Amino acid sequence: MISGYIIEKYSNMQGAYTCNRLLEEARREDVDLRLIGIHDTIIDNSGIYVSGKMVDKRDFAINRYKTGNIKNEINSLVLRSYNELNSFRTYINKFEQVKRIHSNSFYMPKTILCTYGINYKYVTEILGSPFVAKGLESSMGQEIYLIKTEEDFLQLLNGNEQKKEWLLEEFISSSFGRDIRVFSIKGKPEACMIRKSSSDFRANVALGASVQGIEATSEIKQITDDIYMQTKLDFLGIDLLFGENGLCFCEINVMPGLEGIESATKINLANKIIRTIKSDLRNE
Repeated sequence: MISGYIIEKYSNMQGAYTCNRLLEEARREDVDLRLIGIHDTIIDNSGIYVSGKMVDKRDFAINRYKTGNIKNEINSLVLRSYNELNSFRTYINKFEQVKRIHSNSFYMPKTILCTYGINYKYVTEILGSPFVAKGLESSMGQEIYLIKTEEDFLQLLNGNEQKKEWLLEEFISSSFGRDIRVFSIKGKPEACMIRKSSSDFRANVALGASVQGIEATSEIKQITDDIYMQTKLDFLGIDLLFGENGLCFCEINVMPGLEGIESATKINLANKIIRTIKSDLRNE
């Protein structure tokens, strides 16, 4: 029997849709999948322990926790990681995304990487006003701000550590409150949805956006293929904005959730993920 781990925050993620769906589909596919919580794990000279029990070697791990040595050590016990650990660590970072990813099928907004000392006037000369400020490893709409005035900008910078880096980005006003989320498996757009917010420039499901399933266009298919070829990320969410002249890159998510997109499209993505992993391991 193929066996693996989901690496998450806690070993009991009651109510966590994505974890529970993956565990459910693993049972249906006769895969022994166990949930490991980083905050329930300790490592000493004799091994890795979760709730007093040693963690054994398995075939694969699904990474759903961003950082830390504990996550890395659990990955050292498996034959294959999803997503592959080096790519996972690289593409968590939004600056690495805009630096490394490109496609002829989307427009890449202008960006600035900076810290506390940057001048507001310089930013607006490059990006225009308003512009978007993003924390480099934020998710679910957190640490993403629409900066409309110099006062907004100073408040943001003064409210955080001076060493903190920010990705400042051209604001795509034509996409206010709406975007496209694509769920890609090995470069194929397995499910797509439009997310819409009636009150926020961000269109995250975690912030209350509504969702509607759509078909993948030829542009979306090309984008997912391009990004897979560049990143080698097996499972990822790709967020695209509606520009005035076509699609714009927003960001990618290396540990995308399933609830919104399964609800919108009625596609069993959790099963597709488990079947993909089974196929990989059987072919190695």
